[in-house]
Amino acid sequence: MTEPEKRSNYSLPALLNRMGSLAAQIAGLSLILILGAVFGGQWLDKLLGTGHAILIALVVAVGPLSLFLTFRLAMRAVQTLPPPPIASSKTQSDEKED
Repeated sequence: MTEPEKRSNYSLPALLNRMGSLAAQIAGLSLILILGAVFGGQWLDKLLGTGHAILIALVVAVGPLSLFLTFRLAMRAVQTLPPPPIASSKTQSDEKED
C-alpha cells in the first residue's frame, strides 16, 4: 500500500466529522436528560404533592449522570478511531539528500 493510500483514513474532514458527531451526541443526550428531569420532576411533584423536592433532586442527579455518560461516549469514540500512522525514521529532506 502506498503512502497516500495509508493517509486517506486520516483525513481532516473525516476526523472533524467524527468530532462533530460526538459533540452532537453529547449535546443531545444532555438535553434529553435535563428536559426529562425537569418535566418528570414537575409531573411527579404534582402527582405526589411534594412541592419542588423531586424536581430539585432529579435535576441535581442529572449532573453526575450526564458527566458519566459523556465519558462513556468519548471512550467509545476513541476506541473506534484507527491507529495513528507509523512514523518513519527518515524525513523527506533526508530522502532527497539520498
